[in-house]
Amino acid sequence: MLVFLLFILQTLALFGLLTNLRRAEEASTAISGTAFLLSLSALFFPAEQALAAGLNQGREAFLFTSVICFISLAIQAYSLRHLGGHRWKRRAFRYFVALTISLMAFALADNILLLAVALGVSNFLLSRLVGHQQNWAAARASGRLAWRQLGLGSALLALTVGILYFNLGSLSLQSLAESTIENPWLSITASLLILSAMAQSAIWPLHRWLIASANAPTPVSAFMHAGLVNGGALILYKFAPILRQVEWSSTALVLTGAITAVLGTTWMLVQTDVKRTLTCSTMGQMGFMILQCGLGLFPAALSHMIWHGFFKASLFLSAGSTVKAAKNQSLRLEGPNALPVFGFGIVVGLGGGLIFRQFTPDIGGLDSTYLLLLVFCSITCAHAVMAILQPRLSPGRAVLAAALGLFGATVYGASVWLVESQMAPLPAPPLNALHLAILTIFVLGWLAMIFRGYLPRLLGERLTAPLYVRVLRDSQPERTTMSPQRGQYHF
Repeated sequence: MLVFLLFILQTLALFGLLTNLRRAEEASTAISGTAFLLSLSALFFPAEQALAAGLNQGREAFLFTSVICFISLAIQAYSLRHLGGHRWKRRAFRYFVALTISLMAFALADNILLLAVALGVSNFLLSRLVGHQQNWAAARASGRLAWRQLGLGSALLALTVGILYFNLGSLSLQSLAESTIENPWLSITASLLILSAMAQSAIWPLHRWLIASANAPTPVSAFMHAGLVNGGALILYKFAPILRQVEWSSTALVLTGAITAVLGTTWMLVQTDVKRTLTCSTMGQMGFMILQCGLGLFPAALSHMIWHGFFKASLFLSAGSTVKAAKNQSLRLEGPNALPVFGFGIVVGLGGGLIFRQFTPDIGGLDSTYLLLLVFCSITCAHAVMAILQPRLSPGRAVLAAALGLFGATVYGASVWLVESQMAPLPAPPLNALHLAILTIFVLGWLAMIFRGYLPRLLGERLTAPLYVRVLRDSQPERTTMSPQRGQYHF
């Protein structure tokens, strides 16, 4: 079967890297490309869904496998030159391929014991990669911190597996979806699952490992931000039938996700180096992803996970261009064109929301949490249109901005529809007061950001300067993971 062929190919690549074969890295990269094409063919030409050896072989599983193999291919191809001449290049490629195998097992697993073991192995390999530069004390400290926090998440998931097997006598995810757990074990299980997902996706307050990982090699950072840090959404999705039995679980996910999204985005704005800026950006994106899981919008959360993986991998692998892009100022509407640009952006944003609605009508109605997703999509479309139109207002530029904004909404809607079509139906839950409060805060925050030039200067320097320093201080990694002096780094 195809799934076993994928594992055989990656195992052959790993075996070649364990030998003294010349050009084994190039062969490993070619094998990863072959695995990507095979998993992509299984996605578009699916066979009958089946379970074998604890692995799910449906279209949903191959969607994740395609993403994993593509990211592994891109990072290995980049590393051929980036790590050229490095004395530990072969070892890095071994970890890359081993990590690809363990991530595939995690994504395909229907057996929850296999799922927990695969996640634990993946986290261990990642922590080793973070500390890849072993003669650098800060890198070793970052690797240890990553293993402590990610290892904690893996241990919590393993403990959850033990509790579920003790209560239900089964290790199959499909059987768990049809079972009921009695309290207090149900609440304990939900708590462990949420904490495991929070540690995996660097959700506040379990975020320190991600902030401290900026000194990892560039390919490792790309693999981390495009792959493993997104694992929290997969954990929550795979165990969604259990979490849906606990009323408070969605509230916990919404609150922690919203707090992390705000903190990560705020911290991103005060960083002075590009890698830490991207790291804080990932933290904010993970918060938004977990918020979507808490809202029951799993198709959107998983689509967000995939797009974020592609986007953040490309940013890390093009760090030079990212430095130049980081000099661009964020959208700020001022002057006589502010209101026309804002009005035009809102109109196009509403059009983008209508297009998105046409692709995703089955997720939920306007009386469910789907409303938040629709508003977020409209805001994103409107923001993009305003950013294009703000530098120079003209009819030609307005047509271009509208075309690009509506095209973006179409692509996003199609991607969410594609993910939704591979999944079992999970309708969005009804709206409540907390959801509306979160929506209000996000909308007001967005308006305050783009019209900040018009806000009254209620806060003077005596308040803003200490606030800035506090935000900058809170966003710093642990002292042992930094090298404040050039002499502390030896290459």
